[in-house]
Amino acid sequence: MKSCKPIIVSMGEPSGISSEIIIKVWLKRNLYKIPPFILVDDLKKLNQVNSLFNLKANFQAINNDNDINHIFSRSIPVIDLKANIDFYPGKPNAKNSKYVLKSITEAFEFVCKRKSSGILTLPVCKTTLKKAKFNFNGQTEYLSYLASKKNKKKYSEIMILSTTKPSDKGKNLIVGLITTHIPLKKIHKFINQNIIYEKIIAFRNSLTTIWKIKSPKIAITSLNPHAGEEGLIGSEEIEIIKPLLNRCIKNKIKIFGPLSSDSCFHKSKREQFDGILCFYHDQGLIPVKTLDFNHSINITGGLPFLRVSPDHGPAFDIAKRNIANPESLIASFNFLRKRF
Repeated sequence: MKSCKPIIVSMGEPSGISSEIIIKVWLKRNLYKIPPFILVDDLKKLNQVNSLFNLKANFQAINNDNDINHIFSRSIPVIDLKANIDFYPGKPNAKNSKYVLKSITEAFEFVCKRKSSGILTLPVCKTTLKKAKFNFNGQTEYLSYLASKKNKKKYSEIMILSTTKPSDKGKNLIVGLITTHIPLKKIHKFINQNIIYEKIIAFRNSLTTIWKIKSPKIAITSLNPHAGEEGLIGSEEIEIIKPLLNRCIKNKIKIFGPLSSDSCFHKSKREQFDGILCFYHDQGLIPVKTLDFNHSINITGGLPFLRVSPDHGPAFDIAKRNIANPESLIASFNFLRKRF
């Protein structure tokens, strides 16, 4: 890494697999060239998971004066929340949501003070957070809110998913999402030219700043099957998307489409583009996870810091079994390592 600053890692859902996979990754830190990181977590909970699965990791509570690189070689550095979290694997408790949010917030403050090279967020349970009156669709939107509030500036965040080892051996599929975690029946309420244009700019800027692509070629999917078939299957492509693309082209944005989403993710097709912008969650995530279920990652663009996370949830169904696969987390660390 060009920077010696560690990565700051939020704790994720206590009753899921987050603690298990972060410990397993640290145990194989040398094999996978994992860069130094600091975990914002509850030390008591970490020790319980460590003991439950007999993982034999070491932890060290840290302060501002610690040499993280030295500690990381022998222990996981932990900013201890001292929350005394009561948890049971596989059964989330809404009472713990305040600690999940505190971990994210402290990680955010850490990176804002330039003490960290980036944020890695471990998986949370949105349903549990909502029960605790969490008024955001996910961590992506929450981090954008924190950044906007702190800097008194609106940020146009964008959720981006990427393969890292696609099964067809083709070019990595990088997709940006115009909408994220909203019901399908509400998608049309978010489809207007201002929102689409905002996401196009955020996606292009992310490809430039994060992936270092100087003049990215972007494809945009259609909203309707077969790109609307000239109005036979919906009019959004004619009335909204195509006029907007003409505006983008006039502004020297290299964008192509709208493309029918049943064929634009194929190996030969995606070779033509640096990224594909999709209208809704499953339109983008199904091809990413089909191509690379274990190694795909989630990246947030449009914020004043880089945030990455594994592309999976808390996996309550296996949280007691000590079988969680850490490969997406390893891919997330490797993605960050290559960018600093």
